[in-house]
Amino acid sequence: MLTHLPALITSPADAWERIRQDADKHPWGFMPLMLLGTLIPAAASYIGATHVGWQFYGNDEVQFLRPASGLLLAVMCYLGFISALIIMSLMTRWVLYRTPQRPSIPTSLTFVTVTALPMMLAGVIALLPYRPVLLIGGGLAAGLSCILLFFGLPSYMRMPRNDHTRFYAACIVGTGLLTLAVVGFIFLEMWWQPLDGGLYENVADPE
Repeated sequence: MLTHLPALITSPADAWERIRQDADKHPWGFMPLMLLGTLIPAAASYIGATHVGWQFYGNDEVQFLRPASGLLLAVMCYLGFISALIIMSLMTRWVLYRTPQRPSIPTSLTFVTVTALPMMLAGVIALLPYRPVLLIGGGLAAGLSCILLFFGLPSYMRMPRNDHTRFYAACIVGTGLLTLAVVGFIFLEMWWQPLDGGLYENVADPE
């Protein structure tokens, strides 16, 4: 499946069809992409928070997390991303459950994982300490993921390109945004609470 990903830019319809064919032959073939791709934002978060430095809201000074806090942040980022993909795949299956296609969970997970690829790759911007770069990069990645979803849903799910399919795509995008917000909040809280007093007690001064 990985060999078809570059074609998503040049010939997305054909690429999605080949990805679906691979998914039918190897239902769990997406696992390497999901497990390794989500490591990108996790690793970048750790390096950015502990070695490059981040700017937190309300404080323009570049600050550094201690390695233990940075590692916990990376773990929560990794688990949160995977959890979001799983929830999104279940929501995609639920949205399309009453259609003739009625995708299986592995089929939905493959679709969601591929559409989330821009956001995985955009995780490298966590290395940079500048908030505008994070916001712009994250927004562009989310927009590209939405484009992949809208154009890929008919080809991958083998649905007609009509208003009904676009409505399903809009529903999946809406549930995706809600999922990202809820999962992100939960895992950030799970990272914050063990720090015993909050973030700034775990900020390390650069040598």
